[in-house]
Amino acid sequence: MRGEQQRAAERGCSNFPERPASNLVLIGTVHGDPRGYARVGRLLTWLRPDVVTVEISPFSLRYRQAWETRWRRQLQKALTELPPEAAGHPAILRVAAQIALPYEYRAAWDYGRRFGIKCLPLDLGGVSRQHLPRYGRELLSPANLRALAAEPGDCLEDFVSLEFRRARLSLARSPWRLALDDNPRTLRRERFLARRLQRLAAAGGRVAHLGGWEHLVPWRQGEGLRAWLADQKPGILLADEGDSIPGPDYNQFLSPPLKKGG
Repeated sequence: MRGEQQRAAERGCSNFPERPASNLVLIGTVHGDPRGYARVGRLLTWLRPDVVTVEISPFSLRYRQAWETRWRRQLQKALTELPPEAAGHPAILRVAAQIALPYEYRAAWDYGRRFGIKCLPLDLGGVSRQHLPRYGRELLSPANLRALAAEPGDCLEDFVSLEFRRARLSLARSPWRLALDDNPRTLRRERFLARRLQRLAAAGGRVAHLGGWEHLVPWRQGEGLRAWLADQKPGILLADEGDSIPGPDYNQFLSPPLKKGG
């Protein structure tokens, strides 16, 4: 725990984040964050929401639950054909995070099971239907993994730290234009999420939503999740603020490390 507090102090977050007054709280995450489960677990326990929603579609959830074990075996088998150090390469670690059930959902599910509240997958499945079936034949192919391991890559924790820094700068400078905000599919997803969150918030109780941090940034043209939730005045947190909240050792729930090849 001391290590978590020290890292939080180094980022200037040694004090607790301010507890949002709104009954709707949006928590921005960095997908694949190796410390994300612990961060989100502490935030949820501190916030004590009555409902937790996660940026994952019911289709993606079912598909991942059915295929995750096979994907992991495929990755481990492919690693036996690569140099031993490939297992620790940042790009390979990102692949491992990509094929795993997202930590956001695992943390939300475990919180819901602990306190007897709902954990809801809340997204459309169009993107998942297009990309998930390609994981086995493309993402996890030995040729792709070999190419990824051959390229230099930044430390995964450094990458995540830079993403949270980008998030804070973007929030401070908002409204900020998202790269995909003119994409009809993106607009459809944002509208869907906003409507569902509005209904859940109107039903009473505190709602916490976990999703990628870019969804928290308002768009210049007045569209997007934040704009459509303006009447709810949602509280905004970033997942790494969980570093400053004391809690149990969540590391026991993390996925096992990748085995070295050979």
